[in-house]
Amino acid sequence: MKQHRIPPQELIPGTVVTVQMMGLFSIAHHFALVTDKKGKDGLPIMLSNSGELGGPGEQPWNTFVKGRPYRAFYPSNLPPEKVLTNAYSMFGTRYSFWRWNCEHFANTCHGRPAHSHQIRNGLMLAAMMGGLALVAARN
Repeated sequence: MKQHRIPPQELIPGTVVTVQMMGLFSIAHHFALVTDKKGKDGLPIMLSNSGELGGPGEQPWNTFVKGRPYRAFYPSNLPPEKVLTNAYSMFGTRYSFWRWNCEHFANTCHGRPAHSHQIRNGLMLAAMMGGLALVAARN
């Protein structure tokens, strides 16, 4: 099945964009929102919540994507203006990997619970691996 990618210039404000994270967390994805602003290059300015920024902030498209493939989706029925109002109202909050990361931020902006499925799935995987290690150690 061929996947069609919407060019970044055509993404509507409030759209969630994800890219695969580099390094240790290469199985994880970084989340950001498209704004209604454009950079000098004509590409969208993104809103992301990251440790690098210390909390929610704006980034140019290329700084967020860094040449990686991306996935884009709109996870709610909220109008784009409301999603962006929600996002900007959270500026000044502090990033926390466990309690307030990029996925928590994107979900909250769309009026969804502040959940990170990646954190939950990672903890479940760690618990399963720990359980398997205990079983192997007993045998």
